Amino acid sequence: MAFASNVELDRVRKNHQLRAYRIVAILRVGVLAFVVGAMVVAAPRYEWGSQIALVSLYAFATVSALILAFTPFDRFGITRFRVGRMEPFAFTAIDVIVLTALQLLSSDGIYPLLIMILLPVLVAVDMSTRRAAVILGFTMVGFALAGIQDHLQKRAIGWPDTAFLFGLYAFMCVAALVTVRIEERHSRSVAALSALREELLAQTMTASEVLQRRISEAIHDGPLQDVLVARQELVELQLDDPEDDRVSRALTGLQSASERLRQATFELHPAVLEQVGLGAAVEQLAGFTAKRSGIEVTTDIDYPVRNEIDPMVFGVARELLSNVVRHSRATKASVTLGITDDSCVLNVADDGVGVNDDTMARRLGEGHIGLASHRARVEAAGGSFVFLGADSGTRVCVQVPLKK
Repeated sequence: MAFASNVELDRVRKNHQLRAYRIVAILRVGVLAFVVGAMVVAAPRYEWGSQIALVSLYAFATVSALILAFTPFDRFGITRFRVGRMEPFAFTAIDVIVLTALQLLSSDGIYPLLIMILLPVLVAVDMSTRRAAVILGFTMVGFALAGIQDHLQKRAIGWPDTAFLFGLYAFMCVAALVTVRIEERHSRSVAALSALREELLAQTMTASEVLQRRISEAIHDGPLQDVLVARQELVELQLDDPEDDRVSRALTGLQSASERLRQATFELHPAVLEQVGLGAAVEQLAGFTAKRSGIEVTTDIDYPVRNEIDPMVFGVARELLSNVVRHSRATKASVTLGITDDSCVLNVADDGVGVNDDTMARRLGEGHIGLASHRARVEAAGGSFVFLGADSGTRVCVQVPLKK
């Protein structure tokens, strides 16, 4: 449970970090606009040369931060985002350096001094108390140096005003740090609740799999064997009286019953999953689905490994194909299974009426929790369950990291 909580905390922290990174990247554009305005309004033209170089550097950093925050990369057909651990710290450090330097270079320092008040606002959306404390500490030092330098060299403001501004700035920095701390504790609470959900869901699904396996074994060792024995007796009886149509009809019925029982035991808990692996089990599942429903199901499977996630992925494939049969009114479907970047990737598509997140939400409200429970289990395992855009029908992509 502790390990799950740590993993979940890391996931929640990364999500919040990405959100904060994007917010700060947008807010930094506003800071850049105020910096340019302060230079135009307050700085004499003979200072523009040095300040333009500084502002240009800051503009380059602002654009770079925006690009890094909002540029996606494509993986398994799913849009993902990557944020380096040091990027937020590095860009905020640039904020501190540039605004402090702008204050020191300006002969009329009150405007850049006031612009530095925006720094705690940028830091307040951070997710690390330690990182925020370091940055805010440096901003307070820079603000104090800028205020002292402004009073001693330019006499723009007096000592009481300087002390008041520093006190106001220190208060804003403390408020920003408290905000970061509250957000960090909130993320830990969310992570703990999410980890608890993951644990309960794992226990529930494990219990369900154990129950399905017991039912499968009970059917295989009980009714199925009885049907096969009865069928064999009728075969022998037919040899004695081949003209009796009643025996032929009984044999046909028993043959159909045995096939249905075999299919039921397979779908509940396929022995082939343990014997030869997930790839063969999904291949056989697709064959059973096509035979039962009349839907043309094609497969493209390249999954040569055995992994702890195999039963979960099989359950997802079974539920998706079951939904194709019951709800899609499709004539064709396809199943793709493979490995990409240490993750199992399952794609199921059909040419039916189409299903999306709204349809899932409606069915969940009606009490149909099958697909939703599988989706929750995939996400709890660190994977993703996504309805992808399609011209017609439904396409679902499921990606689950392989356990090491």
